[in-house]
Amino acid sequence: MGNNLTKKSRLLKNTAFSIFSWVFPLCLAFISTPLLVKGLGNEQYGIYAIALGFVSFAFSSGVGRIAAKYIAELRASGETEKLSEAVSATIWLTVVIGLLQAIILALAAPYIVSEILLISPDTGKQVLLALYLAAAGGMFLMISYVFQFMLHGISRFDRLAWITNLSAVLLNAGNVLLMLYGFGVLVILIWNAIVFALIGFLYYWGSMRLLPEFHFVFRINKGTAKSVAAYASSIVLYQALTSILFIFERTWIVRKFGPEALTFYVVPLMLAIYMHGLLASFVQVLFPVVNELLLDLDKLKRLYQKSTKAAFVIIVFIVGTYVAGGKMFLQLWMNDEFAERSYSLLLILSITFGINAVGMIVWQLAEAFKYPGLNAFSAAIWMIVSIPLMAAAADGWQMEGIAFARLLGVLTTIPMIFYIEKRFLGHIFLGFWLGMIFRAAIAACAMIIVESQLLSRFGTGWLSLASGFASGTIVFCSVLVLIGFITRDERTIIREMLFRNVKPSVI
Repeated sequence: MGNNLTKKSRLLKNTAFSIFSWVFPLCLAFISTPLLVKGLGNEQYGIYAIALGFVSFAFSSGVGRIAAKYIAELRASGETEKLSEAVSATIWLTVVIGLLQAIILALAAPYIVSEILLISPDTGKQVLLALYLAAAGGMFLMISYVFQFMLHGISRFDRLAWITNLSAVLLNAGNVLLMLYGFGVLVILIWNAIVFALIGFLYYWGSMRLLPEFHFVFRINKGTAKSVAAYASSIVLYQALTSILFIFERTWIVRKFGPEALTFYVVPLMLAIYMHGLLASFVQVLFPVVNELLLDLDKLKRLYQKSTKAAFVIIVFIVGTYVAGGKMFLQLWMNDEFAERSYSLLLILSITFGINAVGMIVWQLAEAFKYPGLNAFSAAIWMIVSIPLMAAAADGWQMEGIAFARLLGVLTTIPMIFYIEKRFLGHIFLGFWLGMIFRAAIAACAMIIVESQLLSRFGTGWLSLASGFASGTIVFCSVLVLIGFITRDERTIIREMLFRNVKPSVI
């Protein structure tokens, strides 16, 4: 019993640290983004967004998750002798893939600028240099992810949170200071690459100290290498497909509407991705736990339902808040032009990434049971549906058409959720989903009505926005309790967490 409570306490503690590593960078991004957009200008910030898009999406950062899986699984089974080989194979594979992807991006950069983005020669030279810097920064970032995921595997989210937040401080503060001192996009990208390399070293240093049973191995057993390579191939394919979608989306916007228009797309996209990141910070804590529970299906089902329910209600709450107050927020945070041009994009993209975020728990099940190919298949469906629709919709519906095409692509992947439930958990949780959606929709509608009415009467201002948000939150939570969304045992868990400092029953 004591050991079980320790695991539950560890899960809660790790969740708190993981969310902290999301909240703090988000706050910094909220401060730095309008400063950078204003200081650099819409066109220059658009160039910065192009480079960051390639840094973030052209490199297979998810390969590092293999290290997290094997560390958690082999430690739980007591097979620590295999741990060094599996993690070493992951590291060497990541280095090779990262170098290869950096070289490909560097070689393809001139063609991307001239033939795909269709950027004018004057701006093209700057974009070309930005892509070269993106290749270097992306390689450093990808390698650092391996050591970051090693901290995931040993469930040391406290160390992870401090390093992640240090990275956020260095990136955001450094970018703003460089901009204020008159430096442009290229110097900012050089600074980003330096920070990625430094943070990668800190992740390496932190993971090595906390994992004494691991040591680098140069000669790896053929069976281990084959297993890691097979696992990695599906992850690389999955990330390659999603990266193609992200890169096509940005390049198509630049090609059709120019770099300046991209700024009005990536700002709401950033808000949607940060919402997705909140769920990712919650889900990444579950990944080691899921791997520990692979042989205990009952506990795994309970964990799946509770975590899915929590993820879903958070997404519904955030999307509802965007519906009611998103336009005023964009007006106060950025300016009137952003409120007019980006609000509809914010709604479409937040729904898109909300659906995708709820599905992350299911995708982790597939990875934990060593079937990441299912996730790659899902990504392929998403890409195959979205890209042609983006190309077709841009002329008639502008950037809203591109965003809606992404949403339709995500909707086509929903059947995969039920397939994975059936395959790995034994049955489809249809009643669970219908009940959850119905109750959360009632609470969201009540919140949107109340919050919208208050905002329309109080006028535009931060105080008005905060008051509307607080009132909407109270209504949302109250309705959830009244209609039975939060069960008695879940209320007990929340009460114990908030007032009694007792280790609650989570699993």
